[in-house]
Amino acid sequence: MHVNRRRFLTLSKRPQEGPWPAFCRRVQRALEAPLTDEQETDGYYCARVVLQDLGDLPSLRQLCQEYDVAMVLEGTATAATIIGRSSLIVSAGSRLHGTEALGEHACLALPGTAVAHMQALGYEQFSHVPSELTLAQWLAMPQWHDCRPGCTANSGLERVHALFADGQTAVLGGFGVNDESPLRLPALQRLIPALFEQLSDPDIARCAQMPRWPLNYRLDALKPRLGDINLAQLFLGHGGTLIWCQELVIRRMRHNAIVTDAALSDADHDFAVGVHHHIEGNIKALFDPGGLFVYPDELLPGCAGL
Repeated sequence: MHVNRRRFLTLSKRPQEGPWPAFCRRVQRALEAPLTDEQETDGYYCARVVLQDLGDLPSLRQLCQEYDVAMVLEGTATAATIIGRSSLIVSAGSRLHGTEALGEHACLALPGTAVAHMQALGYEQFSHVPSELTLAQWLAMPQWHDCRPGCTANSGLERVHALFADGQTAVLGGFGVNDESPLRLPALQRLIPALFEQLSDPDIARCAQMPRWPLNYRLDALKPRLGDINLAQLFLGHGGTLIWCQELVIRRMRHNAIVTDAALSDADHDFAVGVHHHIEGNIKALFDPGGLFVYPDELLPGCAGL
């Protein structure tokens, strides 16, 4: 059969790859890991992948940003809750599980470490937390942390090694007169002053007087009643909306002093409902203006504050 040259060249061209297949292919290649592509819903897609190496996080972040795909911590949101975009749900693999002792009373932990492991080590602040959760999920979910304003120190969280939405990384922790090192980090030179400025907002001041902290973001960690100012504790209950947790330093608490059931009055609840969108929107815009991570209104009910 005779085929002319132009027809041959036309037939030999590969069909053009769409954005979503290209994204999935590049994620699989970058992570050298299988990816589960779930069913399309209303023109948006969802896939799942297991992260085994923290060194792959920069590539994963860059691809999600390039293709406008939400980077979701498993257990915080689903394809059904994500609004107006596709999503990649990331879980921690077995190689991201484990701790390293830092003296007798603290440890460095990987984000995929199971809460059961911390319970076995005698970290009593985890005694009320489901054993199957990972530490990254524990950090993200508000219901496992002390709900009283200024009491975030009861978590035992000392430091978080964070990946920011713009690709920068920093170790966040204690901050005060004797430790100004965070201000020397480019990623934080703008963020830290802006966060402390938020404390002067009268709406936040009222939230700090309530029996229960009503917001997703623990700004009360910057004005503690217990312990010292700690930037890491800002992220207790953040839902995976502000940073990606890479490592944690956790102090062993020998007694569980965490209170989770303090209730708001009707007046306090109504006030918080009226102000939480603009307060949380301001904080979200500081950390993740492009929306790489999920938004507070995309979180599953167990991961949202109000």
